[in-house]
Amino acid sequence: MTFQTRMEDVQWSVEGDKFECRLSQRVDGYGEAVFIRRAGERPMFQLSAWSELMRPGAAQLYNDPPPWRPDARVQPLGQGTVQSGTTVMRLPWQQAGQMLAGLSRGLQPTILQGSLSDAGQQVRVVVSSVGYPQAWKDFQACADGLLPMNIDQISRTAIGFPSGGAVLDARARQMLDVALEYIKADPQVSRIELDGHSDNVGDRLSNRELSRQRVLAVQAYLIERGVDEDMISIRFHGERYPVANNNTREGREKNRRVTLRLERS
Repeated sequence: MTFQTRMEDVQWSVEGDKFECRLSQRVDGYGEAVFIRRAGERPMFQLSAWSELMRPGAAQLYNDPPPWRPDARVQPLGQGTVQSGTTVMRLPWQQAGQMLAGLSRGLQPTILQGSLSDAGQQVRVVVSSVGYPQAWKDFQACADGLLPMNIDQISRTAIGFPSGGAVLDARARQMLDVALEYIKADPQVSRIELDGHSDNVGDRLSNRELSRQRVLAVQAYLIERGVDEDMISIRFHGERYPVANNNTREGREKNRRVTLRLERS
């Protein structure tokens, strides 16, 4: 069984905002193929189905030449995992990027997997390259308006400090400016949690006070730039929660930090 939209009916759709852009194509009779690019990330691919037709497990992926390109060769893309449910498959940016590159050359990303109901039958889903050049331009225009980072990336990034210091350097201010840009763009951000930490150089009481000074420096920077103080909660832990080995210079550098976590209502 092959599912592919007829040439004259192929339609690409581009939609998005500062947080995410989506490039999608409806596959007649099957579902929807979507390239999703979140702020701060590369595109990934998602395949959705209206009903479960593919058998769960490893599916074959390739960029297939259309009938009018007999000179082109099939480009294998490895495997993807078919899952039960509405969202059949998610592919990381490496394979999604190969799919997009294939579309730009007129190839058609294709997923091939056995049928759920008939062990001897294959299900083939084809994403058409018809109309792709304009769709790609629109997708790029949307991506140009994305924020530098998404909420998950911000929460995974620590604000670093020099040894024995509690002053924000240029790199720390740059990171906080990225977080501020997100906070101002997302009205659902309701709380900001700051946790201060230190390395193990010095005594514990001094390190706890140093972690307090660091978290207060970050809090002051956010408030000075318009964040409501009531949104911010702070904690300081000294050297209690290292994320790296304090026996190395690199490890101590990673432990001198303030973490920032955003919560949405």
